[in-house]
Formats: sequence, structure tokens, C-alpha cells
Amino acid sequence: MHYKALVENDYLGQWDLVDADGKPRDAVVKILKVERWAPEVRRKKRMPDGTYKQEPNKRIKITFAGKRKAWLAGPVSQKAIADLYGPDVTSWIGKAITLYPDSNVEMGGKRVGGIRVRPSIPRLAPTVDPLDNPVDEKIREKQDEAFGRPGREPGEEG
Repeated sequence: MHYKALVENDYLGQWDLVDADGKPRDAVVKILKVERWAPEVRRKKRMPDGTYKQEPNKRIKITFAGKRKAWLAGPVSQKAIADLYGPDVTSWIGKAITLYPDSNVEMGGKRVGGIRVRPSIPRLAPTVDPLDNPVDEKIREKQDEAFGRPGREPGEEG
């Protein structure tokens, strides 16, 4: 188990996308809500003259139907979803995407790992009414069976 899986966190992390053996797994999720996200503390970037400048926030918060953790999607993932469903975030609502952990994600020139979006619409891609938050149990069972984790939600111990 990844040590960060033991830390209480409201947002999805790569450590949440592993099976009981600790192996990376895909997760098919349905987008319920997409909104602007503003961090409590903004990063500062050191400029060549030695001064610091606040970096712009480039992430958005995506909430999934039937899931308790939201995801902070960066520009690469935003582009991947836009390639699937178009640039208007309102057209993303109710659509399914496949998330997977990628150990090659870099931040600040360091390989830290992260979550990416598969560049294809998932095979199990039913639409969902954004006002109907509970996940259809038959769909959830099929997805859980497909990924070998019956009844497990990202962030739950297996």
C-alpha cells in the first residue's frame, strides 16, 4: 500500500488506482461536475532576477458520479477529455472516461507520477443524468468485475 493512501485526502491520487496487490489499475468513471478550483496557497515560481511570481492555477476540479473523491485535473488531462468530448465542459457532464495511474508524470522537472485519461471512450460508457448522483448498481458491478475489484472504490483498502 502506498503511504499516501493512508493520508486523509479529498482528492483522487495515483495511489488510489491500485488493486489489492498494489498493481496499477484503470478506473472507468462518469463525470458529474466540472468546476474551477482555487488552491488555498498558490505556488510561487522563482524568476531569473531572483524575485518570485505567483504561478497561475491550471487545474480544474472534476467530481464523479457515485464517488466520494474529486480529481484535480491538469492541462494534459483536460486536453485528453476535450479531445474525447469537445472543449465545452458542459458537454463532459454525464460522460465516462478511463483514468489510469502513470508513473512517468513529471512536475517541476521531477518524475512524481500522477493520473492520466485514456485517449478513447470507455467500452462501458453509459451517460448519467447529472442530477442522479447514485451510480446504477448493475453498471458499477460490471465495471468492478472488468477491473477485478468488486465493491472497491478508489481510496478504499482492498
